[in-house]
Amino acid sequence: MSVHQKEKSMQNPIFNNLFEHWSALRQHSDVPNRCEIDPRVFPDALENTFIFERIAEGDFRARLAGMNLCEMMGMEVRGQSAASFMQNAERTRIQKVLEQILTRPAIGELTLTGRDLSGAEVEVSMILLPLRSDMGEVNRVIGCISFPHKPFTAPLRFLIKNQKLTPLSAIGNSAEEIAIGFSEKIEPFRPQGFRAVSENDNPVVSPRPQGHLKLVPDEDDS
Repeated sequence: MSVHQKEKSMQNPIFNNLFEHWSALRQHSDVPNRCEIDPRVFPDALENTFIFERIAEGDFRARLAGMNLCEMMGMEVRGQSAASFMQNAERTRIQKVLEQILTRPAIGELTLTGRDLSGAEVEVSMILLPLRSDMGEVNRVIGCISFPHKPFTAPLRFLIKNQKLTPLSAIGNSAEEIAIGFSEKIEPFRPQGFRAVSENDNPVVSPRPQGHLKLVPDEDDS
C-alpha cells in the first residue's frame, strides 16, 4: 500500500484536509514548520483545530483554538494547559502522549470519552500532528477534535479511551499503517478561521448555525 493510500485511509472528513495538508508539507519524513500551515487549505476543520506548544517538558499550552474546543471546555482555551482539558486521572497521561508525539516524532490518534455537568457521556475523536517552530525545534502539536453529536452542558473533561501513535518513520513501511479509525462520518463545519471564547454564556451546547470566525494570530511563534 502506498503512502498516499495509507493517508487516505483516515476517513473522518474533518480530519482529512488538515492531515493531507500536513502530510504534503513533509519532506524526507521530516516535520513541517508551523509557519507553513495555511488555514485556507482546511476551512471546514478550523472550528475544530488547535495548536499546543511545549513550554517545558510535560507542559503544553494552547496557542490557537477553534470555537468548538472552546465551547466544549466552557472557557477561553488560548493559554490553557492541555492537561486542563482532561479529567484529573488523565492529566499526566495527555502530557506524556504529547511528549511522545514530539520526541518520536509520531502521529497521534485518540478516542476520548467525557461527562458533562449533568452526567451525560459523550465521545469524540482527536488527531495530533507534530510541528516545528521557526527556529527548527519540534515543539508544537497541531490537532483536530470532533464535536459531540448530542447536546451537552459545558464544561466537558475527558478520559483517553483509546490511543494510537504511529512514528513518522513507519509511514511508507508496508508492515505498519496509519490507523483507519475515525471512520464515522461527521458533517463538516463551514465557518472559517480560529476564534476563542472568553466565557460560556449558554452552557447548553447544541449543533449551531453557520457563522463567521476570525484568525487569531500566533503572536510569539519563535
